[in-house]
Amino acid sequence: MSRRDSITNGELNDSQYYILASLVTPRHGYAVMKLLMNVDTQTIHIGPATLYTTLKQLVDAGLVARCESDTTNKIYVITAEGQERLTREIARKQAMVEFAQHALRQEP
Repeated sequence: MSRRDSITNGELNDSQYYILASLVTPRHGYAVMKLLMNVDTQTIHIGPATLYTTLKQLVDAGLVARCESDTTNKIYVITAEGQERLTREIARKQAMVEFAQHALRQEP
């Protein structure tokens, strides 16, 4: 399965997940990148090419929309469909973590 198919199969890849979550508040691309650079865990690094490619994919999928703006910056925000997808993805990831935690507590 290619990364491009991850949006259509219902499972977001890490870049899609972080970008979608970043857009709960309307932001332009550079602001998203700066926000993600300041994530404490430092587990995510999204360069400009990945960021803007992923933003386009999320817009095309209807999970993110461009806002009207009186500046030259393109402002993006999560849509209602995007919020639903993010909520489902959070639940999916929580179930994965719970499964792994349960497995680690099992005795060999």
